[in-house]
Amino acid sequence: MGSRAPATVPDLAVEVLSQSTESRDRGVKFEDFAASGVAEYWIIDADAAIVEQHLLENGEYELAVKSGSGVLQCRAIEGLVFPIDAIFVQQVNLQAMRKLLVD
Repeated sequence: MGSRAPATVPDLAVEVLSQSTESRDRGVKFEDFAASGVAEYWIIDADAAIVEQHLLENGEYELAVKSGSGVLQCRAIEGLVFPIDAIFVQQVNLQAMRKLLVD
């Protein structure tokens, strides 16, 4: 019988909510990602233009940011910093992408 390679755990998981997936994203996935050791979990509510940044602390997620404005600094991926508006506003997104690619 062959052995299976251990599963790779991502540093960051990002979910975009929809009415059909919200309870799963905030429930089962939230708990599974924490139990698996995913360091950071973002939940994006595109309808409300809000992002939630959850950081894994002692095996559980702590809400670090819940906002529709300001700057989001990823803790799991060094150097990933951008305006929250870049998630929701196309022109701001293009400017943020250019900055990330140039820097």
